[in-house]
Amino acid sequence: MKILLEINDLSVEYYRNNAIIKAVRDFSLSVNEGETVGIVGESGSGKSTMALAAMGLIWPREGKVTNGEITFNGINLLSQSPAQWQALRGNEISMIFQDPYTTFNPVLTIGSQILECITTHQKDITNIQAAALVDEALGDARLPDTKRIYKSYAHQLSGGQLQRAAIAMALCNKPKLLIADEPTTALDVTIQREIMDLLEMLKTEHNLTIVFITHNLPLAHERCQKIAVMYGGQLVEFSDKESIFKSPQNPYTKELIKAIPKLMKSSQPND
Repeated sequence: MKILLEINDLSVEYYRNNAIIKAVRDFSLSVNEGETVGIVGESGSGKSTMALAAMGLIWPREGKVTNGEITFNGINLLSQSPAQWQALRGNEISMIFQDPYTTFNPVLTIGSQILECITTHQKDITNIQAAALVDEALGDARLPDTKRIYKSYAHQLSGGQLQRAAIAMALCNKPKLLIADEPTTALDVTIQREIMDLLEMLKTEHNLTIVFITHNLPLAHERCQKIAVMYGGQLVEFSDKESIFKSPQNPYTKELIKAIPKLMKSSQPND
């Protein structure tokens, strides 16, 4: 099976008030084409920082990658120029962020922002063709009345509609890899399931590889083939989901599983 994303010995640090914070330390992970890999761990464990590093979104004034390699589809990402990063980001690799309300510029319509994402990467396309692709992307995200959504601003949509629009923008250029960073955190439980069902459906339709970042270990078990557990900026365990639940090796993983409410545990495999 082809490895699409490979991270080796990645370390990332941030700068805060003249102090250095080591957010990710010696992190290694490989993701095969077509897989959904879950990254789990408590807040501050380094999950989102790892994802931002893979997207080239660690701002130099705030921090930097201090060590390691990130290879995507045979390309060494950390050696890319800003122009090369821009060509990849939103095109070959895309990301859904935690809060759909901060994904979109509040003074621009949803449609115009997805349109810009398309025209940035598809240089020879006309505006009419691009607008048709926006409509298609919104439809793929199962949004009703795509013409209305196109003309709407972020504050005019519900949280669920806005997250679907964010998914449409992330997938409008048919990327190979989607990083979903806590895509259901700001949504109620019913909408969470709808969004996860949508991602699973779109994975099949678009032949996606997904890195799914979450606090929710049972959700990772339900939706992912493999699970990576992070603690204190480090990868402490990585295995197929059944091994993680049936025979966890790391004490932190064991404590995470113990912390799952009994009602949720009832749907997990028995030892």
